[in-house]
Amino acid sequence: MISGPKHLEHIVAYKPGASVEEIRREYGLTNVEKLASNENPLGPSPLALEAAAAAMRTADRYGDGGAALRQRLAEFHQTSADRISVNNGSDALIHQIMRTFLLPGESALSCHGGFVSFGIAVRTVGVEPKMVDLSPDYRFDVEALAAAVDHNTKIVYIPNPNNPTGTHITSDELTWLLDRVPTSTLVVLDEAYYQYATYLAPDTYPDAIAMDRPNVLALRTFSKAYGLAAFRIGYAVGAASVISWLQRTKLPFDPNAIGCAAAVAALDDHAFVQRTVEINAHGLEVLGSALREADYRTTNSVANFVMVDCGTPALAATFHRSLLEHGFISRPLGGFGLPHCVRISTGTSDQNQRLAATLSELRTVLTA
Repeated sequence: MISGPKHLEHIVAYKPGASVEEIRREYGLTNVEKLASNENPLGPSPLALEAAAAAMRTADRYGDGGAALRQRLAEFHQTSADRISVNNGSDALIHQIMRTFLLPGESALSCHGGFVSFGIAVRTVGVEPKMVDLSPDYRFDVEALAAAVDHNTKIVYIPNPNNPTGTHITSDELTWLLDRVPTSTLVVLDEAYYQYATYLAPDTYPDAIAMDRPNVLALRTFSKAYGLAAFRIGYAVGAASVISWLQRTKLPFDPNAIGCAAAVAALDDHAFVQRTVEINAHGLEVLGSALREADYRTTNSVANFVMVDCGTPALAATFHRSLLEHGFISRPLGGFGLPHCVRISTGTSDQNQRLAATLSELRTVLTA
């Protein structure tokens, strides 16, 4: 019998959420909205779709491994291509970073209640992640992180804004933390929701790329604001010395050529991104008002989702099920270490209005 390494035994395989079709059948519903995966409710960038269709004509050829995309990203960020690496989404980059830089005896540090892929990626290389608690208002606690850094800390991972809480650390907080982290420690800022955060918190949200520190690595993705989740395109921006290691450990032809072509075109679709962040901002306002008026406990999100603290895991399960019964698929957060919470993505204006009405209707679920 073939068995895997011991350190992989406690990793639970990712289980996708229920599909719209499954919920329709199970609950006998006609209209079901999937608001569980922080996807763009407007769909993909039109410019990206045109470029992808054109690239399909040469699908029999291997791609360039993201070379053209790296060059376009360098122009977009006004930097050099040797400071950029691309891969199959920022999720794949998180795993690649751990495989590339983390050795047995070293540690990777983050917070409980952060993006679930961090813990999986760290455990995959045989290291147990080192975690500190979120602050009482569900934010990454920079003081706790700084206190936990020691001579074995090789990586500090901060999703900013954090998925699933939607909260962010500020420019001042990030600067304070970086001043206390040794330059031998790689600080990874996962900025998957960058476009939303800069629109919603322009005065406080930090731009990790612009900081240009030698031990800071910023991650971005095309899955959210550009609506290209299925293409799996993400990128990292950092010091050339750090990027060179990622280039050595990347598979030669990843990411796929069609996705890269779509991503290159998407960078020019400024109108689509602007419409996306504006609709999201309005959606957060609608949902936030409904949640506050109904006395739900939530966070000040600067991403494209809201988080509801239901108080207990049992109430969270009841709340999630009640939303399903009303035709809304949300995301329970037990896998994120927050079993008492539920995350709900923003949708179109119509979806947000109908969800807000449902949230008001269900206000008694968490107080019964």
